[in-house]
Amino acid sequence: METLQLTYGDVLTLLSIIAVAMLIILLYHLIFASVSLKRIADRMDDLSKDVEAIILKPIGAIDYVLDWFLSVVESMREDKKPKKGKHEPLDF
Repeated sequence: METLQLTYGDVLTLLSIIAVAMLIILLYHLIFASVSLKRIADRMDDLSKDVEAIILKPIGAIDYVLDWFLSVVESMREDKKPKKGKHEPLDF
C-alpha cells in the first residue's frame, strides 16, 4: 500500500482554496449585514422623526401662547400710553 504524500504545493493549494471560500462567505455576510444596517438606519430615521414631531408640538403651542400673550400685553401698553400735551413739563 502506498502512503499519501502531501507536497508543499498541495498544502498551499488547499489553503488558497479555503481562503477563497472564506472570502466568499465573508462577502456574503457583509452584503446581508449592510442591508440589515440600512433597514436599521431607516427605522432609526423614522423613529427620530416621530420623536422630533412629539417634541416640537408642545414647543409650537408654547410659542403660539407666548406670541398671543405678548400681543395682548403690547395692546394693553398702547392703550395706557399717555396722550401728548396732557403732562406737565419736567423741571431738571
